[in-house]
Parts: sequence; C-alpha cells; structure tokens
Amino acid sequence: MDETTEIETMGDVTITLRRPKSRLAELAGRVREVLGKDLPDDVAAFYERSDGLAVRASRGGVPLGEEAMICGLEASFAGFRPHRQYRSLRDYENDVETGDLYAQPFREELWSDGFEVESKRDLDRLNTLKRSKLLISVPGESVSLTVDYFDPKGAPYRIGIAEDGCDFFPLDLSFSDFVAYFRRFGAARWYLAFAGKKAEKAKNIDFAAEIERSLEGHASAFPAEVAALLQRVDPRRKPKKSG
Repeated sequence: MDETTEIETMGDVTITLRRPKSRLAELAGRVREVLGKDLPDDVAAFYERSDGLAVRASRGGVPLGEEAMICGLEASFAGFRPHRQYRSLRDYENDVETGDLYAQPFREELWSDGFEVESKRDLDRLNTLKRSKLLISVPGESVSLTVDYFDPKGAPYRIGIAEDGCDFFPLDLSFSDFVAYFRRFGAARWYLAFAGKKAEKAKNIDFAAEIERSLEGHASAFPAEVAALLQRVDPRRKPKKSG
C-alpha cells in the first residue's frame, strides 16, 4: 500500500490524515550526501513512519480551508540538489555574474534571486534561506515553513517561516510539536504563536488577531489549544466565544 488514511473526530470537526509510504530507508543516503550527517532523531522518526503528511479538516463535510501537506523527503530536499553557502559578498556576486545563482534549489520559493545583499546580515539571512529545506508551502500565500539543519546556535535544527523570498523568522518550536499542531490545524496561522515579538513588529500585524481569525473554524473543537496559542502571544487575550 502506497498510502494510509486516518480519520479523527474532535467535537464537530473531522480531520483526515493521509500518510504516504515511508521512503526513509531508500533516501537516507541521499540525505546524508546533502547534509553530511543523518536527520535528527525526531525528524527521522517522523519520516520513518511516513513520507510526509497531508491534513484536511472539515465540518459537516465542508472543508475548513485547503488540504495542507508536510513534504516528503525528496520534495523537502528539492531533489537532493546541494545548497550553496556564501562566505563573503564577493562569493555571492561571483555567482550572480556567472549565472550560477539562478540554478540553485528553491529559487523563487524560499529565496528570490532579487534578494538585495548589502550587508553581512543580509548575507546571513540569504544563506539561511538557501540551506533551509521545505516543510510546508502555505496554500495561497508566498509563505513556507522550513527546517534548517545547521542552526547557527548549535541546535539540531531550527524551524522557521520563509516569506516573500527574502524574509526569515525563526520559530521557537520543536519538530514533534510542529507535527502535533499541524495534525490539528494544518497550514492555518497557528505557527505565528511561536515567532516572537520581533517578528510581530517586523511583519506589522497583530499575531493574536491573525491566529484567532485563521483558527475560527477550529475553535469549537479545540478551545483549549486555541486559547493557549492566543495567550502565548498575548497573556491577556481571551478567545471569542463561538456561536
């Protein structure tokens, strides 16, 4: 069987999970070629169970948004093409001049070739985007959730938001918790609860309001989870009563 399906019912919400057959045994060597190491244990455990995960939530047969998907390994690694990192602005400029920049993985998806590199900080952000691997492409938005297996602070990985081909916002989130929230809420904006105040200021939006709006259809089935996400952003925030 190439795929299994699980159906969960929470209150009046039905969640359908599709799990493609695992390809980890087949692809572990190719992952190692790109990263120079194996996947972290919790990431490997997820891909050992299935090659990604699709989630669709519905109420009374009516979908609550589009189906969302955590990529399989081959899509997550863009066909296992190696990412290139730049030690200096000159290294980056050389790739621009030779055209080598434009053939690299995830161009125009996680990073844009129009990225303006004018400082070391810009270069660091570009390097982060270029080495990040895809987890979720958010339907209808120029936003992806990513995993960086070379976290500059030395953690096994760092999950983040790649946005508009130029912005990156790290998330204070483990892979296991990421999967747990995804199983409930798919690609709705629950993840903003883990982005922090600097990201909220940079994006210039009210994270609590965005979370509440995007999870409105889930709130009756998961009131405690939605309330906890809102209060993580703003401890004074109370979710609106449904009905």
